[in-house]
Amino acid sequence: MSLELTQEIKDNIREIALRTPNIVSVGYGYKISNGVNTGEGSIVYGVKVKKPLSELSSEEILPSSLYIGGSSIKTDIVERGEILPLVTSCNSGCGQNAGLASVANRSYTRPVKGGLSMTTGNNSNSVGTFGLVVKDVATGAIVGLTNNHVSIPDAFYTSQRDLNGVISNEHDPIDYAYQGTEGGAYFVPENIMGRSLRYVPIYKQSSGLVNSADAAIFSLDSNTIDPTQSWRQVGLDSVVQDHLPFATTLEIDNLLNTNPQLYSSGRTTGPKGGASCPLKVFELGSAFPISYKLQNSFTTIIMENVISYFKPPLEHPEASHPNTFGYCCNPVRGGDSGSALIADINGTIKVIGLVFAGGGPNCDGGPNSYAFGYACRIDEVASQLGITSWGKADVIKVVNTNTIEYVTQLGGSSDKNKICNGKTHWQVGLTNTLNNPC
Repeated sequence: MSLELTQEIKDNIREIALRTPNIVSVGYGYKISNGVNTGEGSIVYGVKVKKPLSELSSEEILPSSLYIGGSSIKTDIVERGEILPLVTSCNSGCGQNAGLASVANRSYTRPVKGGLSMTTGNNSNSVGTFGLVVKDVATGAIVGLTNNHVSIPDAFYTSQRDLNGVISNEHDPIDYAYQGTEGGAYFVPENIMGRSLRYVPIYKQSSGLVNSADAAIFSLDSNTIDPTQSWRQVGLDSVVQDHLPFATTLEIDNLLNTNPQLYSSGRTTGPKGGASCPLKVFELGSAFPISYKLQNSFTTIIMENVISYFKPPLEHPEASHPNTFGYCCNPVRGGDSGSALIADINGTIKVIGLVFAGGGPNCDGGPNSYAFGYACRIDEVASQLGITSWGKADVIKVVNTNTIEYVTQLGGSSDKNKICNGKTHWQVGLTNTLNNPC
């Protein structure tokens, strides 16, 4: 039976996420019955507490099946904990909280590569992960990729902000991206990699609109990159042996069918994947509420079309669902935000997503401890951010930061970008110190 994630299923999941209160998440995954994977696809509702029908009101009862795309699809109801942006594993040394496994990820490294810790000057209270080097489609320049919540203090569309509230943008002060050994004097010139360029703005849940990419790019100074090294991922040299292509939409939609081995390298938990620390996808098209910083407070948004993954126990590395043989804690931890999620697809190592959140049931009780990891699909990230993979034959070209121009318009805006004088400009916040009308 095919478990391909179709557009009809994606559309239905969006509607469910918007209209169904009191659920933690909804997605497309395996139907589990009495701890056995039936091999059937199902719409999976995540709830905080799974209750007997006798304790539910008629409004709280979820359907046992849904009619989608001409077929009846069963539903499944599972207990899930709150999902949060990633600001004791049963696999020794895998999933620990900024321990020995991730020393290399948290060290000053030049040339830069994927999996290193990073932050920015404007978001200096946050630390995350430099996912990988990618290419800007419009200019052909080589740039760095991470989450917007790693590099941007407020990523909401300006139309979603209080125009009389906190003013923040990437222009004043300039938002430099830093990578170095953590601790001590971190925000020093020698740790600068480049500067923030753009991000995918996000909508509040109350707007009735959803989001599918938590992503941002930043420039890379020419002295920070090397074409023979910067495509690598920290600690995954035996797996990532060349420039990383992006998986196609069809390949991502079929991850439940192909069930590939996953890999990732993050600031906190270090390199993961393979025989010693397996990772697997268990749900696609996931949608859920999650909170992001909007000016002075955290505000709920709906994130959709997400890849959900977990760490199977070492005794059952082939497991395709956490409800069959259980799971190990911490496929991700706070600080792993921005990591590339990589898969072995028919013998080719490809990027499938950008890690941004963790959640699930309570795990080992440690700080930032999660049962499951969540990643934005790389096809969504690429489309919304205007990037593509960095290929071996690509000429090394960096952004000339002297050519960056900022323009202004009155009020807030729901436009991600706009053309001014023949040039595309991207929304990067509110300002009261610049007047350069478009």
